[in-house]
Amino acid sequence: MSISQFYPQILEQAENAIIVVNKDDDIVFFNSNAERLWGRSRETVQGANISLLMPPLKNDQQTQSPGQSGIGLLVGHHVELPIERPNQTRVWAEISVSRIEITTQTLYLITARNITLNKVHKALRYHVLQIMAKTESLQEVLNLLCQEISRIAPEISVTIAQISNDGRLHTLAAPDFPTEYISQTDGIDPGSQSSCLGLAAFHGEPVLVRDIENDPGWTVAKHETLELGYKACWAVPVKARDGHVVGVLAFYYRVCRRPNKLHTQLAEVATSLCTLAMEQAQSRARIHHLAFFDNLTSLPNRSMLHIQANQAIAQAIRDNTQLAVLFLDVDRFKQVNDSLGHPAGDALLRIVAERLREAIREVDILCRYSGDEFVIVLTQCDSVHATDLAGRLLAVLSAPCQIGEIPLSPAASIGISLFPENGNDIDTLIHAADMAMYQAKQKGRGCFSFFSGQLNLLAKERFTLESSLRGALETNQLRLYYQPQINIETHQLHGIEALVRWNDPQLGYVAPSRFIPLAEKSGLMTYLSQWVLNEACRQLAQWRQHGFTIPSISVNLSPTDFHNLKLPQYLEAILRSHGLLPNDILIEITEGVLMDSNPNVIRTINEIRALGVRLSIDDFGTGYSSLAYLRNLPVNELKLDQSFVHDLGRDRSTRALTNAIMHIGDSMGLLVVAEGVEHSTQRNLLKAQGYQIVQGNLFSPPLPPEELENWLNENLSFTQWQ
Repeated sequence: MSISQFYPQILEQAENAIIVVNKDDDIVFFNSNAERLWGRSRETVQGANISLLMPPLKNDQQTQSPGQSGIGLLVGHHVELPIERPNQTRVWAEISVSRIEITTQTLYLITARNITLNKVHKALRYHVLQIMAKTESLQEVLNLLCQEISRIAPEISVTIAQISNDGRLHTLAAPDFPTEYISQTDGIDPGSQSSCLGLAAFHGEPVLVRDIENDPGWTVAKHETLELGYKACWAVPVKARDGHVVGVLAFYYRVCRRPNKLHTQLAEVATSLCTLAMEQAQSRARIHHLAFFDNLTSLPNRSMLHIQANQAIAQAIRDNTQLAVLFLDVDRFKQVNDSLGHPAGDALLRIVAERLREAIREVDILCRYSGDEFVIVLTQCDSVHATDLAGRLLAVLSAPCQIGEIPLSPAASIGISLFPENGNDIDTLIHAADMAMYQAKQKGRGCFSFFSGQLNLLAKERFTLESSLRGALETNQLRLYYQPQINIETHQLHGIEALVRWNDPQLGYVAPSRFIPLAEKSGLMTYLSQWVLNEACRQLAQWRQHGFTIPSISVNLSPTDFHNLKLPQYLEAILRSHGLLPNDILIEITEGVLMDSNPNVIRTINEIRALGVRLSIDDFGTGYSSLAYLRNLPVNELKLDQSFVHDLGRDRSTRALTNAIMHIGDSMGLLVVAEGVEHSTQRNLLKAQGYQIVQGNLFSPPLPPEELENWLNENLSFTQWQ
C-alpha cells in the first residue's frame, strides 16, 4: 500500500478541522473536527459548494483571474470568519488555505481552528473598556458587563457585588434580577454560609452550588431564588492587584449544572474587568477627594465650597430666603504651631473641625478655607439665627482639650455676612465675612462681628492706602526725619533717631500709626525696613563726610523683621557699603518682640548683637516685658515710653514708675532714654531721678535732613538747655 493511500486517514486524525475543495469549490473531504466546528455531518456537506460553510468570499487586495476559484483568493492568507451553525449559534474560526497540485488536478486544503473563546475575550474587553472610557459610573460599567456576558451566553444571569467599607457584600449590578430580590440578598457577610457568594468572598476561591434547592448551606432568599427559576450558582471572587478580595462575580443557571469552558473564560475576563473598573472608580474617588476635600480634616476645601455655596445661593434665590456666611479663624493658632510644633497644630485643627461639624446642621456647608480658617454657609438663616449659632460655636470651641500632654482651651474669632444684604455671590460674602472677622479680632478675640457698610468703607480705604504705600516704596516717596537725643548732664549730642514720614500727593500726610501697621499686615514691612536702614546709614555717612560729629543713629524695626534670618547679613552689608561700624547704629525693638513665639526671633537678635550692633527696647513699660526676658536678651538700653513722661508732672504714681524703671536700668547696667520731653519741668524731674539721655520737642521736633543740619550748626554747645 502506497503512502498516498494513508492521506485520508492522516487528514481525519488532524488536530484542526480539515476541508478539501476541488477547483470548482466543491467539498471533496470533511474530517470529524470539521463536523464539530461547523455542526454539520460530512454526509450533508460532501459534494456541496464551499459557500454552504462560509460567507461569500471577497478579497479587495486581489482580483479573480479567469479560471480562478473563489476559495483560491484566500491562498496564503489567514482570515477570521464567523460560522453560522444550523442550531442558530455562531462560532468564530481562523482559516488558512493552501493550493495543492496533484498531476493535472488542483485542490485546495482548508485548515480551520475554533477561536471563539479568544474572540469573545477580545469583544467583551472592547465593549466594556469603551464604556469605561465614556462614563465615570461604576454601576453603569458593571451593568453593561453583565448584559454582555448574558448576550454571549444566554443561559447565564449575572450579578456583581463589591465589598464596601462596612465589610459586607453590596450588589452593584444585577440587570436580570428584580429590585426586591436584590434588597433581600444585599449585605451578605463574607464567610457567611448563607450563600456561595459569601464563601467565595471569604476564601478567595470559586464556589459552585449545582443544586440550590437541595443545598443545606444556602439560606438567604433561597425560596425567592428558586421562584425566579434559578437552580445553580457559580460564584467567583474578584481580586485586586495585591490579591485581596474586593468583590464577587456570580453566574446563575436555570438548570442544575457546572460551568463549561466558555463560562470559565467569561468569568476570567469579567473578573479582570471588574478589578479594573473598581480600581478606576477608587482612583477617581481619590482624585475627587484630593481635588475637593481637605486632606487633614476631610472637610470640603475651597473648590468644593464654591460649588456647594453657589448651589445654596441659587436655591435661596428661588425660595426667596436668606443665608449667612461665617468666617472663622482660630485665635493664636500660630503660637500653638511655633511652641508645640506642627503635629500639635494639625491635631488642634482636627479637633476644631470635628466640633464645628457636630455643631451645624446637615443642610449647612462647612469648609476648611485655608490654614486655620474655616467657612460655614448657613442655609435658610437670618441674622438672629446666625447670632445664636455664632455664640454656640464660640462656646463649643472653647471647651478644654488635650493635645499630647498639653491642655488647651481653643478660641476663635468669627465674622458674619448675610445674603443678599452683603453680597450676591460667595466670593463677595466670604470677603465681607473675612473683614468682619478681623474686626472681631480687634475687639479682643473670642467673639463675633457682623459685616457693616462702615466696615466696607474702612476696607476700601485700607486697600487704597496699601496700594499707595506700595507705590511710595517703588517710587521713593518716603522720607526720613531725624530727632536728636541730648545728654542733659554734658549738654552734648548723644545720637539721632531716624523716623519715617510719608506725604502722599493724593492722600496728603499719612501718620506712621496708620501706614506702619498696614505694612506689617500686607507683607510690605520687610521692604520698608530695608529702605529705612539703608537710607539712615547713607545719611549718617554723608553727614560725617560733611564734618558733622554724630555719635550714632537709631532705627526702629518691626517685630516681623526678626522673623527673617537674613536680616543680620543684610544689616552687615549695608554698614559695609556705607563705610560704617556696627557701633554706629542702634536698633530699636518693641516689647512685642520679647513675646514673639517665632523661633527665629531670638536667633536673629543674637546674631545682630554678635555683629556689634547695639539694641534698645522702645516704648518700655507699655507691653509685656518681664525682668526674666530682659536678663536673657542682649540689649544695651531702654527707652521710657513718652506716655510716662507726659504725666510726670501731675501724677505721683507715674513718677514712682519712672523712678523704678530708672533703677531697673541701673541695676542691669542698661542706659535709660526718656522720649517725649516737651517741657523743662519734665526735664528737671527726669534729671533728678537720674535720667541723662532725653529727646523731645523741648529740644527739637523730628526734622528733615537739611533742617537738622541747620539745627546742628546753631546748637553746637547746647548750653541754652541748662
